[in-house]
Amino acid sequence: MESSESPTRYKLLVVDDEPHVLETIIDVLEDRDQDGLLEFFSATSGEEALEMLEDRHGEIDLVLTDQRMPGMSGAELLEIIHERYPLIGSVVISGFAEFEDMRSAFRSGIFDYIKKPYDEDHLCGVVKSSLEKTELRRRNAHLVEELKEANRLLEQRVNERTMDLRNSLEWLKSMQQQLIQSEKMSSLGQLVAGIAHEINNPATSVYAGAEALESNVEELLIFVERYKDLLKATQDGDAATTEELTEELSDAEEDVDYLLEEGLPWSIRSMKEGAVRIKDIVRNLKTFSRVDEAEVKHADVNEGIRTTEKLVHHEFKNRITVNEEFGDIPQLECYPGQLNQVFMNLLVNAAQAIEGEGTIWIKTFAENNSIVVKIKDTGGGIPENSVKDIFNPFFTSKPAGQGTGLGLSISYSIVKKHGGDITVESEPGAGTEFTILLPFDGIQKAKEMAKEDRVSARSQYEFMDVSRIEELERELAQIDASPGTADKGPGEPSDDNH
Repeated sequence: MESSESPTRYKLLVVDDEPHVLETIIDVLEDRDQDGLLEFFSATSGEEALEMLEDRHGEIDLVLTDQRMPGMSGAELLEIIHERYPLIGSVVISGFAEFEDMRSAFRSGIFDYIKKPYDEDHLCGVVKSSLEKTELRRRNAHLVEELKEANRLLEQRVNERTMDLRNSLEWLKSMQQQLIQSEKMSSLGQLVAGIAHEINNPATSVYAGAEALESNVEELLIFVERYKDLLKATQDGDAATTEELTEELSDAEEDVDYLLEEGLPWSIRSMKEGAVRIKDIVRNLKTFSRVDEAEVKHADVNEGIRTTEKLVHHEFKNRITVNEEFGDIPQLECYPGQLNQVFMNLLVNAAQAIEGEGTIWIKTFAENNSIVVKIKDTGGGIPENSVKDIFNPFFTSKPAGQGTGLGLSISYSIVKKHGGDITVESEPGAGTEFTILLPFDGIQKAKEMAKEDRVSARSQYEFMDVSRIEELERELAQIDASPGTADKGPGEPSDDNH
């Protein structure tokens, strides 16, 4: 055998039922092994060869076996060897080159077949090439194991990365929910302040009516007491007292008529009107919040806008004219309370964008299996370079300390949750117009898309359009689909106030 820079020793197992054939093969190979790289083992049967392999735990590089032997044939032996020790090379040496034997031997995975009587050079050449094949097979097996280990480590890193992404996603969702709650509390604070003002006026009417009623009743009670005194004087025959009281009550008759015809009715009417106004405000507030409608329901979008408009009426402060053009639209399957929040954000933004007197137009109509809502104002408009950012969280053109920059971001997400779209057109100095598109079947389509995209269930006021959250969700979805190949992409715009 030729030497190499890094010599490797090989173990050969020769199997033949004729001892002199065994010795001859080993002698020939030993004579050609000038570098002493070969170590030989021998067996006279397939059974003995298997025992030897078992004792050596399969530490044999190449098996040379006769094909026809008593008991187990060479092909049968190699079939068992290849099953138990797949990295061991094999060569069949036989004086019978029958077709079935050859096919059986090669089917078992042998490297070569040597027919007896053999040429010594050919024998050594076959052994050499078979050992090279064995070495190559073992290197390939080692590479496969390395590849498996690398794949395992990659999968482990992907799993760790996936877990990190999921944790980051959950953290971001938690943070966004806190921000959403902050925005809701901010909106609620403004709403409560306005409602307090709205309730104060009718409450004042109720109080004023109650005070007037109390005064009127006191006067009437005085008259009743004087009539009692007159009755007693008359019964007692006290003519002087009777005349005095009769004259006094006659002079007061006009006052009594006033109390009965105007004073009391006014007091009662004032209290009733104030109470009805308070009742209407509470009813509108309940309709706006829809606390009893957290699930999807069919609702009247026009009614939701009207109710919201009444609740934020204080923002208009008798300086803004609201023009309504409500179309004949069907009820929409939706989350009513959430849509009302969108309408509130847009109406409040519109009112705050108008300095001094101005106008807000509200228009609804049905078009292409969708409900369209347009809200336009005559405010100062949005700078051209800011229009693209208005739905991004925390972006706001309001003065510092006014708004959280989440109103339109939340509105955008709510509309998207309904399978719809919200767009804006604005011209500085000429006003802004928001257009909301709400498909009739938007809720169902949005749910189907979320299911297909493996989007996690979201909270009531989802504001999942934050680019980082969408990026993480896409990475998770792609990791699940093909580990290790997650792509990152830009998220949809988020929301905001203008």
